[in-house]
Amino acid sequence: MSIKQPESYDAIRWKAGLLIFLFSFGFSIVIGRLFWVQVIDGAKYRELAKRQYESKVELRAERGKIYDREMRDLASMMKTTSFAADPTLLQNASLCSELLAIAVGDPAASYLSKIRNAEGRFVWLARGVNTVMYPVLDTLKDRGLIRVKEPKRHFTYGPIAAQIIGTTDIDNNGLTGLELQYDSLLRGKGGFVVMQRDGRGRLRPGVDPERESPTDGYGLQLTIDVEIQRIAEQELLRGVRENGAASGSVVAVDPATGEILAMASVPTFDPNRLEATTNDAIRIRAITDQYEPGSTMKAITAAALLEERKLAPTDKVDGLRGVWNIPGGTIKDDHPMGVGTFAQAMEQSSNVVFATSARLLDDRVYYKYVRDFGFGIPTGIDLPGEIRGRLKRPDDFDANTKSYMAHGYEMSATAIQMLTAYATIANKGVMMQPHVVRAYVSPSGKIQREVPNQVIRRVISPETAQLLTQMLVGVVENGTGQAAKIPGVSIAGKTGTAQQLLDGSYSKKAYTASFVGYFPAENPRVAMIVMLDRPSVSIYGGATAAPIFRRIVQKTMTMLKLDAQTQIHIAESSKSDSVAMPDFRGLDRNVAKSTAQKLGLRVEFDTSAFGYVIKQYPEIGTLLEKGEIVKINIQAHTSTVHPNVVGFPMRRAVTVLHASGYEVVIRGQGHVVKQEWAEKTCTIYASD
Repeated sequence: MSIKQPESYDAIRWKAGLLIFLFSFGFSIVIGRLFWVQVIDGAKYRELAKRQYESKVELRAERGKIYDREMRDLASMMKTTSFAADPTLLQNASLCSELLAIAVGDPAASYLSKIRNAEGRFVWLARGVNTVMYPVLDTLKDRGLIRVKEPKRHFTYGPIAAQIIGTTDIDNNGLTGLELQYDSLLRGKGGFVVMQRDGRGRLRPGVDPERESPTDGYGLQLTIDVEIQRIAEQELLRGVRENGAASGSVVAVDPATGEILAMASVPTFDPNRLEATTNDAIRIRAITDQYEPGSTMKAITAAALLEERKLAPTDKVDGLRGVWNIPGGTIKDDHPMGVGTFAQAMEQSSNVVFATSARLLDDRVYYKYVRDFGFGIPTGIDLPGEIRGRLKRPDDFDANTKSYMAHGYEMSATAIQMLTAYATIANKGVMMQPHVVRAYVSPSGKIQREVPNQVIRRVISPETAQLLTQMLVGVVENGTGQAAKIPGVSIAGKTGTAQQLLDGSYSKKAYTASFVGYFPAENPRVAMIVMLDRPSVSIYGGATAAPIFRRIVQKTMTMLKLDAQTQIHIAESSKSDSVAMPDFRGLDRNVAKSTAQKLGLRVEFDTSAFGYVIKQYPEIGTLLEKGEIVKINIQAHTSTVHPNVVGFPMRRAVTVLHASGYEVVIRGQGHVVKQEWAEKTCTIYASD
């Protein structure tokens, strides 16, 4: 048995020293690491810690409001709720989907699909829902349903002025129109607040949280009058439908200031339902679509001839009986004339006279006038997407260029360019820059800064402008623009009918019909252009666009602050343009059509068959405007259906029944109140 010897003192001391060294070394490492973490990388770890218990919450700025010229709200912000989901916590996906489908209009299946196909614990379901309209969504309790309060752009008048105001996306960024053009001004600047997160991850404010308040966006006051805009859109839509046109535009401007009063395009859209619209409906046709202007260009040619003293309104010109053969083509007139005055050539819109007269001008001189009137260059209107049109330079003119340009071909323009040119004539030869923003508005709703009216240039002398105005008044009083005439009101204007260039050749079916003018001619307050793309009922601007011009003038007179006498004349003309819906029932198809046409009404039959009228819309006695469509149902002569003649005058009831092959037994007199059938006999009961 061996006995273990006790360790020596030196060995014990060596081991103790080693332990002390190891402990000291480890402690030094810990101290060093703590120093590194707390001092060297302290800021980094403090930031990581803050991220665990603090969260920076974005504070959105309110987008600036948009007002019309009378400070009526056109676009503002509304409180909405956006819905998202955590698929791992959502308890009743089907119920949530069904309620969202009712509120938003999308299929419930689309929401279920988003939930089931979500990657991660967050998926947006619906943004910007107005829960005021669907309060049941606020009562929905589900752990996995996430609600986020978000402001959303709201357009007060829906489709009215939609193209001009423009649109925003779901995050309130401007996409089109003024919303895009002035996005940085309207958007404002967002802020934030730092919130603390508790153990369950819930956010709560700290004692003195870090915060940067948002700066709300500035607003815009427009030159547009929403009531004039509404009328312009209504009448344009009516004109497009009645004339079977593909689209149309109306623009109205104050020629003395360049302020746009209305700018309408058809088709249009509702910016509150952006998902239901198309790019075709969003664009502002008056500045994005170019066309060959046709005869409205004759006023510009006349201005150059008058200013250069090449012709005077009373000078004799030869219309060559409406046909002028030139190398490579023939120029013809729809209203042939022989020898007459230059003013008469304008009234009858003689292509031949203007084509021959343009040759009196040097190429560069003519080009200068056309260019100075604003063709071939943007007007600079404060809207996105304006194009410059197309204008040949003098070096590119051939022998016939001036002759074609003189009546609106071999060049292209936009509606805003053509209107600006006529507004220049109305403003005694001075061109003003067209604009749609009148002032900048502070977030509190006060006018901050007005946008000054801008003079571009003098184009022609006041004397030339006056002579040209008199010629354009003659067009409306005696010439092709008589459909725009309002007795007692002096209107200056010009019609335009231009063939469209399709696939390299001029179409015999596709035309642009237009009318552009201003009133009152002696002191113009409004210049306006009406343009229809491919009308099918009539191709002529005088028959299609001019009546739209007249109706807009008649309906906006009280808003334009015209003198009392002018308002009286316009009001009287409005009355004379109205007619009560007559009783067509029982009349033969051809008689009904003839009667309607004599009254200035247009007829739409439900069938091409011949027979008698048995039903009509609108109701008898309804006040209609001349040019409106009445719908008529015809009972064909060969029909085996029993004609319903209740309400007919006795004589017409008998006529319809006999024409349908029935014997008639009469009881009473006056209007039919009852009818009874027995094989081929009908007994009608009438009462006064």
